[in-house]
Amino acid sequence: MIDPKQFYRKMDRVLGGIAETGSGQTFLGHILVELEASFGDDLHFGSGHLYQETTEGWKLVEATKPPAIFPEIIPYDSEVVHLIEEHGGVIFDDRNVATAWFYRLDSYVAFVGFQVVGPPGLSAVLLYGLSEGWDREEIAFCLNGARFAMNYRLKAEAAQSDMDKAAAIQRSLLPTKPPVFKGYDIAVRTQPAEAVGGDLYDFLDLGDGILGVAIGDASGHGLPAALLVRDVLMGIRMGIGTNLKMLFTMKKLNRVIHESTYSTRFISVFFAELEANGGLLYTNAGHTSGILLIDDDVTLLEPTGTIMGPLPDIPLERAYAMVPKGALLALYTDGITERMNDDGSEFGETGLIALLKKYRDLPADEIVNTICDHALALDHESDILEDDTTLMVIKRNAT
Repeated sequence: MIDPKQFYRKMDRVLGGIAETGSGQTFLGHILVELEASFGDDLHFGSGHLYQETTEGWKLVEATKPPAIFPEIIPYDSEVVHLIEEHGGVIFDDRNVATAWFYRLDSYVAFVGFQVVGPPGLSAVLLYGLSEGWDREEIAFCLNGARFAMNYRLKAEAAQSDMDKAAAIQRSLLPTKPPVFKGYDIAVRTQPAEAVGGDLYDFLDLGDGILGVAIGDASGHGLPAALLVRDVLMGIRMGIGTNLKMLFTMKKLNRVIHESTYSTRFISVFFAELEANGGLLYTNAGHTSGILLIDDDVTLLEPTGTIMGPLPDIPLERAYAMVPKGALLALYTDGITERMNDDGSEFGETGLIALLKKYRDLPADEIVNTICDHALALDHESDILEDDTTLMVIKRNAT
């Protein structure tokens, strides 16, 4: 019996080299060759064949030692394929099962096949010939271990690919840079806790010297939260962008979210229409309070209604504030404030306000980066998962 420690060392070496060999079919072909090179002599197997799905059946795409000793095409109704698909892996040493195959084996006395299940187009069947001296337990131990490792790799690769695509989609939805709005200095920074996040922000040119500003925070993070963010961004853009009223859009969007998501999913959204003269008409659906800093005075733009999603109809009102020259407006998600200072106290709204006052004279982008760097360096109050983090600063020029 092959030494398990020796097997795992060799298997680690085989799998460890995968990162340099690409993915998908390249990965499968690499494993086909490396398994034979690493274990073939010890376990008495060789002449590896790699098959992948086509409309005709399982088609041979690579062989370690041409010419092929197995068929170029294996029909889907073949008994060999049926047994491999049913059991995951099979050693064929009974000539009554695949008589015709044995006539082609040359120096091999039996053969083994196993299936690797990946995303569409990447499932495969691997076949090897078995020569005199092969041992059933050793072959099963080695190739089952390889099969499980390959299945895991392909599934992990597919999941990562989906996450990468979702992250790219989300990045394409969020503005790449803040808008130029005459008389104002605007900056924003977001940091997802995972590849994709549950925070959103947006800017809409509403014409007539009015800028639409949105920020929101979906419950949780990762892919489910990101999908909810997508729906909300699209809803706001379609509603506000077609001149629908603020409250009508938000309430209609709430009903859509309620009917299309799990009851445990919800999102908080702050939406405002900022006029060039400093007028700010806003609605706050359960989001963190906006911080309006005028000299040393702080005004909190508190929620005007409940979070969106759990209820089919939500009470939601509008409110009004004035952003005078020289004032600063900060909008954020609780990934900023739900962090712990070194002394164990919560950074919180109080800590954020203190830093806004301290750095208020800096340009908006420097304020955002300085505060985000400070907050992200702190421990999050959750010991398990951090939260997505977003901070937006809107400064009205003093002159």
